[in-house]
Amino acid sequence: MAGRITIVERAGSRTGDLENAVVWLEPAASVSGVAGASGVASTGQGAPGIVMESRRFRPAVRVVAPGSAVPFPNEDPFRHNVFSNAGPAAFDLGLYGRGEVRSARVARPGIYPIFCNIHARMAAYVVAVPTRWYAQAGSDGRYEIAGVPAGRYHLRAWHDRGGEQTRDVTVTADARVQGDVELDARGWRDLPHRNKFGQDYPPEARDRY
Repeated sequence: MAGRITIVERAGSRTGDLENAVVWLEPAASVSGVAGASGVASTGQGAPGIVMESRRFRPAVRVVAPGSAVPFPNEDPFRHNVFSNAGPAAFDLGLYGRGEVRSARVARPGIYPIFCNIHARMAAYVVAVPTRWYAQAGSDGRYEIAGVPAGRYHLRAWHDRGGEQTRDVTVTADARVQGDVELDARGWRDLPHRNKFGQDYPPEARDRY
């Protein structure tokens, strides 16, 4: 199946981050040839990482399976402290320097906002999806999910500014389903988050970029 993600923006704004959109299918009932409802097991194996470079997380969004250990290599010439305290579970990797790699295990499905306790403007997301049928959109919003067995599914789409939307779809034997999704970012505001101690960052942490 394939489709396109679009985002409704506030007047005068344009979308420049469609590649952050994630789409996945969760079986609504037993699907022929698929073991279990989720379509993917929690393996506990490693996953593609998110690199810290030039005071940025790259990529800004990473999709993994629940149970994955996500590595965060530091390629900056100074230290970072990766943490998440607003998702399905909290973790804190502590302070570490250039050339070091520490990993966080995301045990449960959900959206994990990722921050640095040193640099206030660093932000990323780990999206743990309980299915093997997922895709990230391209810069034009288009996506494709190959090899989906026929059956009924919950189509879920998420974007950090556009929120999440769910609707039911039926995939036929030829898998030709148009999965266009429109998300709404008009209510989104770029609000500052707090550090891992629940405190405001000092002004220099916001301005030192």
